[in-house]
Amino acid sequence: MMDGPGVYIVQLLNEEPMPVDQDPRRVKNCPRVNWDNVKVGMAENLARREKNNFGTFGELNVVFEPLALVEHVAAAKEVESLALDRLDPYRMRGRSGRPTEWLEGISYEDAKAAVLVALDDAGFPYYRVC
Repeated sequence: MMDGPGVYIVQLLNEEPMPVDQDPRRVKNCPRVNWDNVKVGMAENLARREKNNFGTFGELNVVFEPLALVEHVAAAKEVESLALDRLDPYRMRGRSGRPTEWLEGISYEDAKAAVLVALDDAGFPYYRVC
């Protein structure tokens, strides 16, 4: 796994929906996800983010795929923002109505393609991992 900033995509393998947050103060009210959902995000450290996802959902339930390494965290944040803008119609909403990084109603491959287009559109150098 890579130890740098970048963008990633996650697909879950569990059939039974699981909470996206394990914090006891929020677990009751947070969105729940399963194999019908995909997550797109950025990380300051991709290896650490993968471990975090394993901790939340269980290592056997997570397909974590780094898509690209970028030079700076700011670049990863920009790519994430561009990708999530493209994917807005598919973003799950939390109880407050705010969009999350989790997607529904879109395939893993289509979400991944949208992120890769956002990477190209951002116009800064990156190393494509996938």
